Amino acid sequence: MLEALQQRFTTDHYTEERYKALLADIDKTLGMNVEFRIAEMPLFLSTSFAKKLEDAAISILLECITPEYLKFAAPSLEDRYTVPNQHAHPLFGIVDFAVTKGANGEYEPKLIELQGFPSLYGFQYLYAQKALQHFELDPRLYYTLSGVKPEEYLTMLRKNLLNGHNPENVVLMELRPDEQKTRPDFIATEQLTGVRAVDICSLKKDGNKLLYERDGKWIPIHRIYNRAIIDELDDAKAVIPFNWNDDLDVEWAGHPNWYFLISKYSMPFLKHTSVPKTHFLHQMPEIPQDMENYVLKPLFAFAGKGVNVAPTRADVEAVPAAERDKWILQERVHYAEALYTPEGMNKSEVRILCIWEPGAAKPIPILSLLRSGRGPMLGSRYNRVPWTGASSCFFGDDAIFRA
Repeated sequence: MLEALQQRFTTDHYTEERYKALLADIDKTLGMNVEFRIAEMPLFLSTSFAKKLEDAAISILLECITPEYLKFAAPSLEDRYTVPNQHAHPLFGIVDFAVTKGANGEYEPKLIELQGFPSLYGFQYLYAQKALQHFELDPRLYYTLSGVKPEEYLTMLRKNLLNGHNPENVVLMELRPDEQKTRPDFIATEQLTGVRAVDICSLKKDGNKLLYERDGKWIPIHRIYNRAIIDELDDAKAVIPFNWNDDLDVEWAGHPNWYFLISKYSMPFLKHTSVPKTHFLHQMPEIPQDMENYVLKPLFAFAGKGVNVAPTRADVEAVPAAERDKWILQERVHYAEALYTPEGMNKSEVRILCIWEPGAAKPIPILSLLRSGRGPMLGSRYNRVPWTGASSCFFGDDAIFRA
């Protein structure tokens, strides 16, 4: 944690005018008003902590493709949601870490969640560029990880979304994309790659091909950047024009099976030192006496939905026996109150966004997403007061920025 730089930001870089100009510029660039709260400041982290985040994300995702793990995770994938031709590993992996402080006083990442599914690969790039500019940050700071330069990141993103196809034949598939809070990312993705967001319910199936309507014409889809979450489709009782287990003539930029195979379901299996002890509810012989040391989570909900950060014995007993295999009890992670703001010390959660190129031995941590706040939940929907919300991380050499 570059604590001195964090504090200097509020005096040397932040003004309300610059912050408002940043928000206005982002809205203007996207052509819409971003609904989720963008925090007044990013988080400044050292290169050594960046390395900890990178190494932990890589190691955890590698644990998730071993034969032993895949056998363990197989029950998470129901037949009706199993898409043919599963890839050997996910194209995208996101790993969420709490910033904690160890017994030795050093900052350490602790796993909160993970997903074999895309995140805000377009918006986070846009935000970092704009924040660097509007806050006039030190040019020695960087926001792309693994030694990848920003222009190299864009090349990698375009290559992996398009796979050589015309952007017209590649779609970002989502349920009612114009109504999603992640719409800013969909627009940024189209601006950066040419891939347009389409409503999954509006597609048309012709034999084993899918088409979408564009400018009054039906265009064949050759590749899908999948952002549709099956839980949300089920909750909305959405009627889609294909079955997930159809053998469609389409490529997947992010094979849908990995949404289930890498998720909170993975956590009881994982052995990495950053992973808190986690148990499937239905496999626990008895309810722990020290419930204050646990968090109760549903397996496949998203954006913090259904998470109980202060469960009681009664809460656990209230979960129906038939549904207990869909819940976990996770050892409580104690966030460090280490992000200085004029309103008090914030807790931080850092999402590491990875790209795992086809045939590559390991994923590449590439971008970060920051959530910060002072309450028990750090998702953007829970943090709506000044100096909380979503932003990104900037990284720099420890020695240069410590003074």
